Amino acid sequence: MLLLALKDLRLFVQDRRSMLITFAIPLALITLFAFAYGGMDGGGESRPYALPVSDLDATPLSQAFMEQLDTLAALTVVPMGLEQAREGVRKGKQDCVLIIHPGFADSVRSGGELPVELQYDEAQATQVSMLQQSLVPTLINFPFNSGHARTAVGTRIDRMMENGPVQERLRARMQFDTLYSTMERGSEGGTAGAFGVGGEVKMTSLVKPATGNRVVLVQAVAGTAIMMLLFSVVGIGMGLLDERQEGTLKRLLLAPVPRAHILFGKMISANVISIAQLSVMLAFTSLVFGLQVRGHLTGLLLVIAASAYACSAFGVFLAAVAKSRQQVQGLSTLIILVMSAIGGSMMPLFFMPAFMQKIAVLSVNYWAIQGFFDVLWRTLPLPDPGFLGHLAALVLIGTVLNGLALHFFRRNVVDAA
Repeated sequence: MLLLALKDLRLFVQDRRSMLITFAIPLALITLFAFAYGGMDGGGESRPYALPVSDLDATPLSQAFMEQLDTLAALTVVPMGLEQAREGVRKGKQDCVLIIHPGFADSVRSGGELPVELQYDEAQATQVSMLQQSLVPTLINFPFNSGHARTAVGTRIDRMMENGPVQERLRARMQFDTLYSTMERGSEGGTAGAFGVGGEVKMTSLVKPATGNRVVLVQAVAGTAIMMLLFSVVGIGMGLLDERQEGTLKRLLLAPVPRAHILFGKMISANVISIAQLSVMLAFTSLVFGLQVRGHLTGLLLVIAASAYACSAFGVFLAAVAKSRQQVQGLSTLIILVMSAIGGSMMPLFFMPAFMQKIAVLSVNYWAIQGFFDVLWRTLPLPDPGFLGHLAALVLIGTVLNGLALHFFRRNVVDAA
């Protein structure tokens, strides 16, 4: 019995694919998600959120408000022109923009509501709602911190009690010190309560498509479709290795056909199957879950074609690089899961720390998902530079991988056959 167990263990250790699946892939995913959830980023603390702020009031008080926002550990204020910031939100470069409207300083002095507005992309509603929780306490306490608390609260009471009896007016004045103390506690980390001045943030959706698509549906179909397509094209690419093992590739090499055409034929078939798979997944989502694609068919077809080209090139590249089917299976599982995690297929990018959002551009998933959002959520026109940039990135990735696949095909597959 012990000898049989030792025999199985020896075979397991000699099987590199089993070792990879058993140890390397779980360790890689644990490391990846630990970074994603902040487990190794400053003791679990997330990095400050870069908040674009457009100051249309341009007064010393509005500048003081921006400086106070910048002191928050969770925020880093990025001054930006209004149109530039709005364009960034519309194209998905920023989640939102905080606008300080004209009359901010006058509202602080008079005790009115502060004219502050968050214009945002509904695709980032979760993150923006968390951001709002950081802004509200600052808005409530800003009059006190800027030295205008006593005047602001007094003015508010005067306005509220202007038409009341003299006795109630005096009683309100007697409560002034209590209100002032409440605001002081709020500035020290407590809650200012209902008497805070300017404790509201107007929320305006800047990107809300008329098609009625839900952001969770677009994220689900785009992320899942690209991840599953990557697994599918790996199986298509492994057909090269099967043909070499069965002797079919050797017969093709002896035929009067240019050797490069053998790989090109595999690339074409992989592209056709990839386009069909993406089309079926999107059609299913449209029919069953109500994904709105009418009016966006041209842009959607371009994204499907570019995504299929990049993904199929990835599958053929892996088949050309690997020397056995086992190597392809082990490598593909690890690479696809990592790309899907950092590229946004498994979780939205805003959950990840800043450095992971930056390396997301190394994955096919990121560019394909952004392309689908351009069409189905942001409804960008075809000539838009942002949309064309996402398509160009997918085409570039596919072209580079196809070129590398041709090189390794000649060296690893043809020569080994």
